[in-house]
Amino acid sequence: MRVIITLLLCCFWVSALAQTCEKTQIKDPILIDAIGEFIINCKKANEMYKDMGVYEMHVYPDSGKEEKRIELVARLTDSFKDNPPQQYAHLWGKVILIYQRDAKGKIIKNEIPPEQLEALLNEVGDRVFVEQKRRGRWVETYHRDGSLKRRNYQIGISMGGSPFEITLIINKKTGEVKKLKSV
Repeated sequence: MRVIITLLLCCFWVSALAQTCEKTQIKDPILIDAIGEFIINCKKANEMYKDMGVYEMHVYPDSGKEEKRIELVARLTDSFKDNPPQQYAHLWGKVILIYQRDAKGKIIKNEIPPEQLEALLNEVGDRVFVEQKRRGRWVETYHRDGSLKRRNYQIGISMGGSPFEITLIINKKTGEVKKLKSV
């Protein structure tokens, strides 16, 4: 009997430790306006994909200062499957994936059950493309007569800076928002 009770308690304890990906609402009007402006700017920067993608909101821990730090990132791929968010929300017809960061700025790992990941993927729907695991592409160049001159594999390297990333510094007292764009 003790073994059964112990097993039941262990199962309950393990299920209590399981992390979740829950739906929430973004209620802060300053943040809602900032996210709306970011979405509009992303659409302007790349008109081709205006209805595609999800937006990530990275929330940094409270540093005890008067400022709150939040990073916004636009994503076109389903790369979030490898590290699902702690929460998600719908805003302006978009899905906002909400990640928490630790004191060092690293994303807090969230491992969720497969059924919750499936539910999140259903919420996202066809807004994202399947992420390619292999980076790069084959490039062929030809002679004037049409014969193959060279075929090589090229890997593009990003040197940072994107119109699809922005860091918001929000003053807790005044509500003033500073926008730090990547260069």
